[in-house]
Amino acid sequence: MEIVLLAMVAAFILLRLRSELGKKTGNEPLPPAAGGMHPRTQGDDMLHDDQGDDTPGVVVGPGNVIDLEENPALRKAFQAIRHADRSFDVSTFLTGAKSAYEMILDAFWKGDKETLKEFLDDSVYQQFAGAVDQREKDGLEVHNKILDVTELDIIGAQMAGQTAELTVHFRAELIAVTKDKDGNVVEGNVSDAVEVNDKWTFARDTKSRSPMWTLVATRAG
Repeated sequence: MEIVLLAMVAAFILLRLRSELGKKTGNEPLPPAAGGMHPRTQGDDMLHDDQGDDTPGVVVGPGNVIDLEENPALRKAFQAIRHADRSFDVSTFLTGAKSAYEMILDAFWKGDKETLKEFLDDSVYQQFAGAVDQREKDGLEVHNKILDVTELDIIGAQMAGQTAELTVHFRAELIAVTKDKDGNVVEGNVSDAVEVNDKWTFARDTKSRSPMWTLVATRAG
């Protein structure tokens, strides 16, 4: 009799376990994937953030999950960009933005206007090229070098028509030295690193086949 009772209890517990494990509450952690992204779950279903606009959460676009973002305005903007461009990924964008920051500054310091023209929009290019021309006119050479980009984060995002715009704050340490035509240092010190803060805005036509983002605005601070 005791054996029969134990078997019945075991069967009951097994059924309850199977029942509970088969349920989804909506709070189960998603498995991590590369770059802080989460893979799709079931078929073509879309997950949604039901926490409201003022509660940090994971924003989900068409079949994709965006990185956790506490700022509700950025969450909405990322979602809008992802609706327009399924390939958009915050982590990948920031990696590219860091490389672009270093490359554009290096080209500017070297006076490489061809490279600048490729990655800057017309108005920003005119500003950079004008500064390069004035420097050459004054007989000055810049010997700057980035030591490290210590911080970068997206501080603004929006969709302007079909164009995605993202503003990134860069904090960097660099050696900044300017020399005259005779090689004399007229500004800066080769032994002292300086900290700079820049806010750059990049834009991309989401309907374009080109994955390139263009620098459309810069400001310091």
